[in-house]
Amino acid sequence: MGDRAYVEIVCREKDEPLFEALGFMKEFRHALPANVVTMADAEASEGATTELQALAEKGIVFRGWHDAGGGYDGACFASAGGKYHEVPRLNHSDLPCIEVHVDGTVDADQLLAASEFLKASDRAGETLGFPSGIEQEDEAP
Repeated sequence: MGDRAYVEIVCREKDEPLFEALGFMKEFRHALPANVVTMADAEASEGATTELQALAEKGIVFRGWHDAGGGYDGACFASAGGKYHEVPRLNHSDLPCIEVHVDGTVDADQLLAASEFLKASDRAGETLGFPSGIEQEDEAP
């Protein structure tokens, strides 16, 4: 077992056995949509990143986060459309964290990754039954 971290995910209830096989256990959370569960692994090896990527590639929809380990930062992640998106996060936040360089600029690749993650997280959330968090443009009459 490698470096361990706490990992929490939200997924479809029907996919619960897939996550249990990885060591996740069901966590009780209020106000979840029907047929959606929260699962956690308090000591996931390397944040279970490799295993979660494999589930994402199989089309399993989920989103969540992991704490920092000894050799990596905390991150938020989402699986949508057969792809896994992961970006750094601040503790106690579901939002991506982007480094600001000394000269005040941000890394364009990090900004793009954060944007792609937010879109994937929103798509995963809609699939799971959560309302969209992205403002929709009004269509002209």
